[in-house]
Amino acid sequence: MKRLTLIRHAHADDKPPGGSDFDRPLSTRGLREAGALARYLLDRALVPDLLIASTARRTQQTAEILTQVLALPAQRVQPAQHLYVASAEVLLRAVRDVQPDVAHLAIVAHNPGVSDLMHALLPEDVEIGELVTAGACTLTFEVSSWSDLRSSATGYASYPG
Repeated sequence: MKRLTLIRHAHADDKPPGGSDFDRPLSTRGLREAGALARYLLDRALVPDLLIASTARRTQQTAEILTQVLALPAQRVQPAQHLYVASAEVLLRAVRDVQPDVAHLAIVAHNPGVSDLMHALLPEDVEIGELVTAGACTLTFEVSSWSDLRSSATGYASYPG
């Protein structure tokens, strides 16, 4: 069995005049949101074996808060530049490239891609809205390797619920 937790980065400040979207930091609200999400995951023992995050500043800050609260060692956290505003297809390729010894994978990325991937992997009869900032959906799959991920999830839970 494999578990995939898809996470949208926490709320970010607007980009300053002349600044780039890539460099937007978390807002005060976003810092609170990321902490609440991290505690939710910890309380439910949803600690990933590997966390991969877009290299945008807001996703890296979200990942840092998750890493601290979940006590993830540095070798279990990977930045991934190609996940910056990635489509669902790009995100799915990144998931399928993960080594089979990883049982629980978490991805911190951006909408619409992260929500689109969530919808593509949920069973057809499940209706969940878009992931809000610092929202997460954890999905389970009856596969032995990430490269075999082709079908709908066999179980799921979302935050906020």
